[in-house]
Amino acid sequence: MWTMLEGFQHLSSEEIDTLVAAPVNITALIGGADGEIDREERNWSEHLMRARTYSQPHLIQEYYRVASEDFLAKLDKAMAALPKEVEPRSAILTQRIESLNPILAKLDTELAATLYKSFLVLAKETAKASGGFLRIGAVSAVEYQWLDLPMLEPIHHESGDDIERIEKED
Repeated sequence: MWTMLEGFQHLSSEEIDTLVAAPVNITALIGGADGEIDREERNWSEHLMRARTYSQPHLIQEYYRVASEDFLAKLDKAMAALPKEVEPRSAILTQRIESLNPILAKLDTELAATLYKSFLVLAKETAKASGGFLRIGAVSAVEYQWLDLPMLEPIHHESGDDIERIEKED
């Protein structure tokens, strides 16, 4: 079971479920900020999640392997259970993402910072997924307000090649 992975063993199953749901919630918030998640956003987010199982720092590859399993089905299920209207849906998703703060605080700083940075990159890449020309200028004003995931407390780690690699993806 993935709870035995280094760095995650001391979390409860509820905390792990919250962490695993984070990419779905981030994608739903950003992709749905301007109404519905369109086909390009869905396809791109699935591609991003699959790529994260091997392109992310070793520290979180296994996390993304679990989080990416049946990603589109999880996203569809989450969206079906949420209000259709953007404001109430965004409020719920913001609360869900905000609930990551105490969980991330329980993790080793390097692991938490790596996850935090990867969540920021996921938000930015989801926002750029549709619209614009060659994805340039694709971020709408309503998506832009969520890009930095303001509900999450920033986590920084001074050292580590993994962190630097994630920052370069921005």
